[in-house]
Amino acid sequence: MSTAGLVLAGGQGSRMQGRDKAFLDINGINSLTHVFSRLHRQCAAIAISANGDSSRFREWSCPVLADRLHDIGPLAGLLSGLEWAETSGYDTLVTVPVDTPFIPSDLVISLLPAPSFASWNGEEHPLVAAWPVSCRSILARQLADAVGEAKKRNTRVRTLARSIAARAVDFGRLSGGDPFMNINTPEDLIAAQNRNETESRNP
Repeated sequence: MSTAGLVLAGGQGSRMQGRDKAFLDINGINSLTHVFSRLHRQCAAIAISANGDSSRFREWSCPVLADRLHDIGPLAGLLSGLEWAETSGYDTLVTVPVDTPFIPSDLVISLLPAPSFASWNGEEHPLVAAWPVSCRSILARQLADAVGEAKKRNTRVRTLARSIAARAVDFGRLSGGDPFMNINTPEDLIAAQNRNETESRNP
């Protein structure tokens, strides 16, 4: 089984005053580098899901996938990622949001086989997940039906996870705080910087 990774970096960062979350500074290293380096060691290939000027990601030397669908949320990025993975010959796609810098070193092997998503002490993280590439057509149909009253339901990640019977994988064995914490606010960024500094002193 061949596994590719996708860093989801297409969010608007509205609670971060519109800052590009990929370049949030965590003690001298941006959040994308934190995620990319950890995921790269676990996957055969990596792509970045992001909109706008793709040249800002040049140093990572990987495909940058823009959304083909708009006003859909992260599932638009997942769809583009699944299309890329399918075309590239991969069986599984593991997704991680760019604002989740503390993913564990055994994330991918723990999530396999797909479909699955991460949880920690009862808190689910449906975007930290392993998706079978074969679910691309299911997602495409789900998003094609995301109109009217069905839009909210069909643009939810959990709707897709339920439809393909994704299982939760509990990482509660890991200490030191939620390994899937998101940086959504300036306060979260400060907490991430403090946590990274602590972990650097106590590897």
